[in-house]
Amino acid sequence: MLLYEHESKSAAYWFAAEEYIMSVIKPDEPVVMLWSTDDTIMVGANQIVEAECDLAFARDEGIEVVRRSSGGGTIFADRGTLQYTVIFPFGDKCDLKDIARDWLAGPVITTLKHYGVNASLEGRNDISIYGKKVSGLAQYIRGGYICSHGSLLFSTDLEKLTRCLTVDREKFKTKAVASVRARVASVSMHIAEQDLNSFKAVLLEAFVELQKVYRNRFLCASSLEPASFCQLLPYETEDTLEFLVQAGFSKQTPGAPPIIRGRIEENEVTAIINGRYKNPEWTYGREPAFTFTKKERFPGGLIEVFLDVNSGVIQNARINGDFLSLRPVSELEEKLKGVPHRAEALSAALGEIDVNACLGSLGSSELLEVLL
Repeated sequence: MLLYEHESKSAAYWFAAEEYIMSVIKPDEPVVMLWSTDDTIMVGANQIVEAECDLAFARDEGIEVVRRSSGGGTIFADRGTLQYTVIFPFGDKCDLKDIARDWLAGPVITTLKHYGVNASLEGRNDISIYGKKVSGLAQYIRGGYICSHGSLLFSTDLEKLTRCLTVDREKFKTKAVASVRARVASVSMHIAEQDLNSFKAVLLEAFVELQKVYRNRFLCASSLEPASFCQLLPYETEDTLEFLVQAGFSKQTPGAPPIIRGRIEENEVTAIINGRYKNPEWTYGREPAFTFTKKERFPGGLIEVFLDVNSGVIQNARINGDFLSLRPVSELEEKLKGVPHRAEALSAALGEIDVNACLGSLGSSELLEVLL
């Protein structure tokens, strides 16, 4: 297991670092990142910003708005929110549900149990304590790697969270609560030890114990030939980031691997930040204006489609929602271009692409229902 640390409190930085690790570093074992941000609204890859948050309030309060590359819903995070990321090679033998359960929910639930709190993985992607959500999970796949990350409400300002997020009332049609605030809780409400750094140390040890069990399983599942960390730059400069196999433990963990250092150039990560995560086109560029619109909520999430239909043929398509996509939904949008806006033609076109990879647990039947 590799631990990646940096002092940045910008979500844009961390999302860019995730992307850089998968596309350039290509590690041959799991990379774990434990991080936090200043006040930030993190929008899912397939959502419309204006529909999910109060932008005027965010601007007045100096809250950053960043779109991530994974699907799911919009969240609010601050320095009392713990973000955790796991990246590793993704092969044919890897199971997405196993990854979410074992590598994301597992260590968090184990850590909470250490503090005497019973938590469980519920629904699509929530970790809950006594029925209230304390963490949400999301994943995406790029270039033979999977990035799985979660956000834990440790001592998050829940009042500010409620004020930031615009609620889609459809989410609560089948729930006995009426607001985001009623559905969430912070971990600090349930434990006597309210120091986030101490909590992180226990969580990190849970990750180390996990990698001992699953190391061979995930390495064998990968068909990649990643670059060795020994091949990274062997010298130190001011504009570099450190990769540590192990760091920040309260005590030496028996059987844990030794510390190994590698370097990557910070300016390459900065280029990703400026090109994507701080680019207004990426953050706000999914606001469509098309001739056909429809949305439906399913157990696997909300789908909202926007189609530009001319002479019965789809000229352009946009698909939004809080579904947990693994691959870019743009692949699905491109597939719909040039297809007649009829059931049989759409069904045939969707049969040529892995719809589930783009829409999570949602499939062709749900998408067809919204397309027509």
